[in-house]
Amino acid sequence: MDDALLAGKFEVEDIVFAEYREYLPWPGRIIRKHEQSAVVLFISTNDCQKISYSKIWPYDDEQKKKYVTKESLDYDDFRLAILMTEQRMGGKDTDILNYVWQVMHPGAENTSPSVALAPSPAPATAPAPAPSTAPSTSGAAAAIAAPGTHQREIELAYMRKVHQESSSLRVERQFVGEINKLLKCLTIGYKNYDEALAAFEQLLQMPVSKLLLLRNFEAVDCIRLLCRFAASVEAHTVNRDAAIMVKSQANKLMAGFIACFELPYTKDNFWSEFVHLSEVYMRYTMEFMPRQAGAADNKGTPSGQ
Repeated sequence: MDDALLAGKFEVEDIVFAEYREYLPWPGRIIRKHEQSAVVLFISTNDCQKISYSKIWPYDDEQKKKYVTKESLDYDDFRLAILMTEQRMGGKDTDILNYVWQVMHPGAENTSPSVALAPSPAPATAPAPAPSTAPSTSGAAAAIAAPGTHQREIELAYMRKVHQESSSLRVERQFVGEINKLLKCLTIGYKNYDEALAAFEQLLQMPVSKLLLLRNFEAVDCIRLLCRFAASVEAHTVNRDAAIMVKSQANKLMAGFIACFELPYTKDNFWSEFVHLSEVYMRYTMEFMPRQAGAADNKGTPSGQ
């Protein structure tokens, strides 16, 4: 079918599979449409490419059966992209989530939907001890265990405690700026290792806190993905050492993020815990400060800061 006719099948913001050159058909989001092609933002890589409509397919059950195969799931980044896409769409495709989970964690029993949504933690993460059955003094831990009104009270107490770290936000603009530099200089089609390592150097020197990290979920997720940076693709090039250093610095930075959160976790790993606490933070921020949230949305800056 002609590309111009295929264009009518898709809209901006649609989640799709798109094939770029020799790469696997990959989940992505259409961010701009043209007559013969669309600009697709690929999920988990943050890379944008102009793709012909003949190489774009709906992200639906039929296409998932075709492209989400045992062979394609052998690629770490593809598994992660599928998990992120399902989470973005509400995590309703249990079969896909369970399938991906079983491939990522052979022999592990997945009984919790929240676990299925969370990829394995960064390599720097130490195994979390099982939650204690005794009463916990941790606000985050108690917030999960307590039912109903009591849970809300504990969540509010946790929020008050987190907001005591407000002084740490003095570095937020710089923090977000350095993360954006990493996103721009480490894409599929373009890599500037000198700039990336300079950004890591700045980030590693910054004081971070739970509040800073919970306010900037996408930034933490960016570093988590870079912990799996495919340094092996540069194995036989002059960039070999720099690529290895990128992965090493990402793991070092992630270890610093993890150290901000107390043990024991109430979820199976750090990432599941962080996703949950971020949701709690956003829920109460929107409930108690809707005007401020709306004002931030209208400031016109990419980060909303």
